[in-house]
Amino acid sequence: MTKVFCIGFQKTGTSSLSMALQGLGFSVGDAVGVLNRTVDWQAPDPRPEIVDKVLKVARSVDALQDSPCAFLYRELDAAFPGAKFILTTRDTEAWLASYRRYFPDQNNPLRRWMYGVAQFSGNEARYRAVYEAQNAEIRAYFATRPQDLLEMDLSKGDGWLKLVTFLGEAALKPFPHANKAKG
Repeated sequence: MTKVFCIGFQKTGTSSLSMALQGLGFSVGDAVGVLNRTVDWQAPDPRPEIVDKVLKVARSVDALQDSPCAFLYRELDAAFPGAKFILTTRDTEAWLASYRRYFPDQNNPLRRWMYGVAQFSGNEARYRAVYEAQNAEIRAYFATRPQDLLEMDLSKGDGWLKLVTFLGEAALKPFPHANKAKG
């Protein structure tokens, strides 16, 4: 089975994508809990430890999603030649609004590392800049390898057809939507 990395930011459809991949038979994992419990966040540069732990989790599953995959796509690509990458996106302002509702100011060490600030409130411009710059970096990195990167915006209707065409898998069920806003 092809190794898949979901490199979208939280609140861009990563949970829905995880459910879809599970429906296709992929074992899907994330490293958030492991990282928040085990990384020495006081280290001058926790990145090497983060990378090591994420790669360890990645080896144990078919697909890896959630933070900090959007920040480690290069390392994941180097460690898993032939892997497929899926960048879930949404309009930046919609993403910020969803993030605000879901993670008001409960930053954990991993989110502080990713965004470089202690909390969301008062730092919306920083979050916006990181989100847009990181997505642009990912697109640039894969620009000459379009067969390895799929960009999906679930809020605009992307779903099974795009996913299974990219992965070469058959799909028979409606595309799942986890945490979809009501009304």
